Amino acid sequence: MIVLMTIPTFDDLFNPVLQALRLLGGSGSNSEIDEKVAEILKLSEDEINEIHRGNRTVLSYRLAWSRNYLKRAGLLENSSRGVWALTSKGREVENVDKNEIIVTGK
Repeated sequence: MIVLMTIPTFDDLFNPVLQALRLLGGSGSNSEIDEKVAEILKLSEDEINEIHRGNRTVLSYRLAWSRNYLKRAGLLENSSRGVWALTSKGREVENVDKNEIIVTGK
């Protein structure tokens, strides 16, 4: 019997996104971040490929929201389309409180 892990909500992905970017050397493309987060969370192929709408996956949709909130909180920047980097503030924090990010990210 295969037990699927429920893909975390966008706010539960804040710390995995930050961890993924640290592991990627401080910056990465959307697809690199998506792959690294899936690896960190040990998601199955079925979970990774679960469709949200059209051809977009649930994981990529939620990670997009996560990155945007982290950007609004000053932890990420995207210098070019689809490429994200930790800011100096983002490099300083190990973990974030999702409630603080949601408040500051609005």
